[in-house]
Amino acid sequence: MQEVAKHSPFWWNSGYAEANVSCMGGPSPEIFEIAPALRTKSVVVELGCGEGCNALYLAHFDHQVIATDISETAISKLNRLAGDLGVNIASGVARVEDFRPPACLDVFIAHCVLHFTERGVWKPLVTALMNRTRPGGFHCFTNTLDQPDHPISKEALASGHKNSFQRGELEAIYTEAGWAILRSDHYIKWDSHPGIPIHSHCLEKVVVRKPIGSEDLPRMRAEPIKVAGMIPVKQFDTLKLGTPRDAIVEMLGSPPASHGLKTTRKTVGGNNQVAIADGYVREDMIYGDHGLQFVNGTLTGKYRYLTPPKRLLIQNK
Repeated sequence: MQEVAKHSPFWWNSGYAEANVSCMGGPSPEIFEIAPALRTKSVVVELGCGEGCNALYLAHFDHQVIATDISETAISKLNRLAGDLGVNIASGVARVEDFRPPACLDVFIAHCVLHFTERGVWKPLVTALMNRTRPGGFHCFTNTLDQPDHPISKEALASGHKNSFQRGELEAIYTEAGWAILRSDHYIKWDSHPGIPIHSHCLEKVVVRKPIGSEDLPRMRAEPIKVAGMIPVKQFDTLKLGTPRDAIVEMLGSPPASHGLKTTRKTVGGNNQVAIADGYVREDMIYGDHGLQFVNGTLTGKYRYLTPPKRLLIQNK
C-alpha cells in the first residue's frame, strides 16, 4: 500500500492508490442493464465515481460522461485507466456540495456517495437533477443504511458518513414526481477491497426512470428473481472470497437461479483483480435469500437479500 493511502483520511484511498489492481470491480449490473435503453450520446453524470467502473463502461459507447470524486487519488487513477482504455471522460476532483449539474442530462449515478452529505444537501441536488433530466432518463443510487445487526462501520463514520437516508425515502420522492420505480432493493453485502479485509454493509439500490413521453426509446421492465432454497447461515459465513466458482458449485450444488452481465470489451476488472481485464463476466448465483457474486469465475461478494433480487430487461413492444 502506498504512503498516500496510509495517511489518507479516506479509507477507500488504499485501493485507489493501487495502480494495477481494481478496487471496486467492473460496472454495476443496473448500469449494464440500462445501457441499451439510452439515447445516442447521452449526458451521464456520476458523483463519487471512484476509479470509474461505471463511468468508464458508459464512456465506451461515446456518451458524454462527467465524473467527479472528492479523492484526488481516485481521479488520477480514473484518468489513467481512461487513457489505457481509449475513452473520453470529463473528470474532476470535487465535493458533492460544490457540484453544479449540467443544463440537461440523461443518466445520474450516485453509488455510495450521497450518504456522506446532509439531507439539506442531497435533497435539493436530487430535485435539481430531476428537473434537468431529459424524458426517459435514469437515476441510479446505492446508499449505505444503518441497521441494528449491520451498523454503519467505524471507518465510514470517521470518513464522514452522515446516515442521512431512511429506507424508502428516495422511492417516495420519485414516486410523488411520477417517475417509474424500476428497482428498490434492500440487502446486506459482504465484500473486500485492496488493503481492506472483508466487511459488510446494509445497502439499498434504487433505479428510477423519468417518463419517456412520445419518444421512441426502449421501454424497460423489472423482473423479480424469486427462487426457493437457502444456504445455511453457518455454511454461508464460512464461504471465503477468492474461492473459484467450480468449488462453490461442488459444495452447494447448482444455483436455483442466476443472472449477470458479460462484455468482451476491455474494462475495469473485478475487485481485488487486475485493473484492466480483457473481458468482464459477472454472475450472481441465487440460493433463495442468499446470493454469491462471481467475477471472471472468482467469488468476490456475498449477499443476504431483504427484498427479492431483480433484473432489468428491455420490454418487448
